[in-house]
Parts: sequence; structure tokens; C-alpha cells
Amino acid sequence: MISENIKQKLKERFKELIDEVELVLLKKEENQLTQQIKELLEEISSLSEKISFKEEEKECLLNPCIIIKTKEKDFGIRYIGLPAGGEFQNFIDTIFMVSTNNYSLSERTLNIIEMVDKKVEIKVFITKSCGWCPLALKKLYSFALVNDNIFVYGIDCHDFPDFAIKYNVSTVPKIVINDKVEFVGYKEENDILGYIISAVGN
Repeated sequence: MISENIKQKLKERFKELIDEVELVLLKKEENQLTQQIKELLEEISSLSEKISFKEEEKECLLNPCIIIKTKEKDFGIRYIGLPAGGEFQNFIDTIFMVSTNNYSLSERTLNIIEMVDKKVEIKVFITKSCGWCPLALKKLYSFALVNDNIFVYGIDCHDFPDFAIKYNVSTVPKIVINDKVEFVGYKEENDILGYIISAVGN
């Protein structure tokens, strides 16, 4: 699934990982999508001793679902679908984000987001060909990384079209927070903060 050239580049890059990362595939049944995701995660995990892969039969918002976490902590970072196309690089970057605890949020944002003490569920509807989707998803994953109350689900519209229709997704990225507040497109972190505060305040 991953070309040999890309594998060699990833092997070199993965040498920079710090904390061990677990890729956990939550599934309910075996189907073509589950098998494709499993094969990809097995390939990625084979490229570094710092990355492990396992499967669990557990419910998620949608199944199959990938959790990207460290051995010690689940940050609430989820990817639902096959991370291919334009989302593959973003998936690799997320592994690094989790392993190195490296995120790009301002000090002001950190101070505000750390005060959120209610559960926040953020659905980020994406496609593999969307140019803005990786940027939006990475930014929102950063919010999950710094606050245990925030869970972010990257959801591939093509892999789960019925779910996308349920949320009236016509343009991506579309972001839905606690099923109360929604917006479309990439936003700056100050705007995202406002949407989160609005969602938990309702």
C-alpha cells in the first residue's frame, strides 16, 4: 500500500519520534474498509519500534475508527476512514504531534482552552482530496492534545457518506461541535475558541 520510496523516507523521519505511539483500530466487523485500514496501520507500525498497532472490538462514533495515542495516554484524537490521499501525510504528522507533544497554539489559546471543563465532541468532516482539510484537522487535533475534555473525530465523507448526509455536509471541511455549533472551512484558532466556548455554553 505504501511505496518503497515512501517507506524509506518514513523510516528516517520516524527516528525523530520521542514517546511510543499506539495505533488502535476499533472495529465491529471485518469488511473491505476495515481490512484496508488494518493493512495500512500494520505497514506504518512496521517502520518504527516507537509505533505499535493493535485491534479492539469496541464501539466508536463510527466503526472502523483509529485512535492515535501514546502508551500512557489517550488524547481523544480519532480518525474515521482510510487515511490516504491528501490525508496520509496529515496522519503521519498527527503521529508526530502525539509522540512529541508538539502543537502550534498560542499561549493565549492555551490559557483559555485549559479552562474548558465540559466534554467537547468535535466532528471534522473531510475528504481525501480537500486542500484545507488537513490544516483544519491538524489544528483541531491540537486542541484535543492540550485538553482531556476535547475529543476530535476526523471523518472521511467518502468512506461514510450516510453519516455526512445526516449532517448535511455539502462543503468540506465542515466542523460540528457538540451537535450545537457548526462552521465550514479553515478558521484561525481564535475563531475556533469562540465556537467551542459557544458550544459548551449553550
